[in-house]
Amino acid sequence: MDSSVEVRQLRAFVTLVQQGSVTAAAQSLGMAQSTISEALSSLERAMGTSLFLRRRGSHELVLTDAGNALLPHARSVLQVITEAHVAVAEATTGSRARVTIATNESLGTYVLGPQLDVARRRWPNTTFEVTVMMCAAVRSGIENGQYDLGMILQPTDDEPSTKVVKRSIISPDVPLVFFTQPTHALARAAPRASVPRDLLGEYPLYISDAAGDFHLLVRRYLQHDGLPGPHIRATGSVESVKRSVLRDSRAVGLLPAYALTDEIRDRRIVALRVQPGPPPMRLQALTPGIRSEHPAAHQLIESVAAIFTVPTRSIAG
Repeated sequence: MDSSVEVRQLRAFVTLVQQGSVTAAAQSLGMAQSTISEALSSLERAMGTSLFLRRRGSHELVLTDAGNALLPHARSVLQVITEAHVAVAEATTGSRARVTIATNESLGTYVLGPQLDVARRRWPNTTFEVTVMMCAAVRSGIENGQYDLGMILQPTDDEPSTKVVKRSIISPDVPLVFFTQPTHALARAAPRASVPRDLLGEYPLYISDAAGDFHLLVRRYLQHDGLPGPHIRATGSVESVKRSVLRDSRAVGLLPAYALTDEIRDRRIVALRVQPGPPPMRLQALTPGIRSEHPAAHQLIESVAAIFTVPTRSIAG
């Protein structure tokens, strides 16, 4: 085994495991796929063994026992390096470091919030400031260099609109969930079957956003083939969507799945399997290309990505 293992090799390895494919890993790191493949090949040579096996007749990669053994150590090395950067930055500036974050309400509350608690304990001399806004405003703020980090949900078919923002795909497939009271007619009529999309038109539909990417995605999905969709009622917040559904026995709500975990677990609401299902959204992290990325922001991106990583030994190529 060669001892000359490089940080870039470990980062490529960990990112591939997190993102699930070479393509997604390359997008996340802002590198060419060939660069990712070369870094992984170099890492395998340095370790003196294969870290992945390719299944016959498939692009799927599977971690070997050696790959699984390396993974926690690779993550630990990257963590130590990140913390070293923070320590040096704080010692150099002689003042408290500050990370400004812009995100939408649901991500800020249900995804980013718990990770910020961990980050604040890890970096007690760093101040984390979070501003909640619409996704379009997040993009604008990052483009103008107002924030160190932005997190947004957007339709999976949207293309980047500017080159001054660095993008990392945290999750390419964030599911949306229709939900109702357990006593709702749709829940009683088809507890285990799928609900046809057209039946939703008979009920008021509550969502949080009155405008923006999410609102447009919902309208496109519901108003298919020129047919009128249900009457959409925007409440202004995720919690008010839940309250509206619990107050109105006819109501249906639509939110990202991560915002409904507790209510579904406690059976206060029921998730509806609508056919065809709503299109997923893509969770992206944005950082300004006009200044260096703060190490704490990078660590937040990695910790949020870990939430959306499905535990598996298989990795699609």
